[in-house]
Amino acid sequence: MQNNKFFDLIRYSIGTSESLPELAEEEWQEMYETAKKQSLVGIAFHGIKRMPADMEPPRKLKLRWIMQVEKTAKRNADVNKVAVAVASQLEKAGVPNCVLKGQGNAFMYPHPEARTSGDIDVWLDGPQDRIIKMAKRANPKAKAEYHHIDFPPVGRIPVELHYRPSFMNNLVYNHRMQTWFRQQVTAQCSHKVNLPDGAGQISVPTTAFNRIYQMAHISNHLIHEGIGLRQLLDYYY
Repeated sequence: MQNNKFFDLIRYSIGTSESLPELAEEEWQEMYETAKKQSLVGIAFHGIKRMPADMEPPRKLKLRWIMQVEKTAKRNADVNKVAVAVASQLEKAGVPNCVLKGQGNAFMYPHPEARTSGDIDVWLDGPQDRIIKMAKRANPKAKAEYHHIDFPPVGRIPVELHYRPSFMNNLVYNHRMQTWFRQQVTAQCSHKVNLPDGAGQISVPTTAFNRIYQMAHISNHLIHEGIGLRQLLDYYY
């Protein structure tokens, strides 16, 4: 029942439903905790702002919610600046690149500042060995994995350099997908967008590319780490 009410709140928040869940004080606390767990605090709060005053959460909880929303917006602004700086640094080094997921997803939201940000994943158009060497020069302890290697974090914001956007466990399917990625990389690295509040410009995947890439990414998470509603909402947008 609580899950249904939370789904109702999210639908109302993103404007796909006008049905408002009626929530008691203790239920509002559960909604807040679930929103934090699912990284949807900012999204859910846009629904609260649309509600009649008599249906809002208790004042104390609402104030705590507002504080979290402001933190989310502040971190988004910081991550945007870092994404632009990292992308620019790589381009100056002669490596075309594209910011995957994260800030590349946020700009599709009606309120980009409300999306809870994570790390910065950058897909580079270049040979894998060159990318690994570049990362290790900056971060000698970096461990190269099949699809990415860690770059030094900027402040508290982790950065990953990808030579493959994602992968599949089935060898045949993975080969097909990696071939498709290689065919797409130039177009994705040249798809420029402006980030909010004059943060700057980065390359992000096209919608057509994301329909396939992000479904593969979600599939991977389902098998290896589990998925959350934020990832599904990314795919929705």
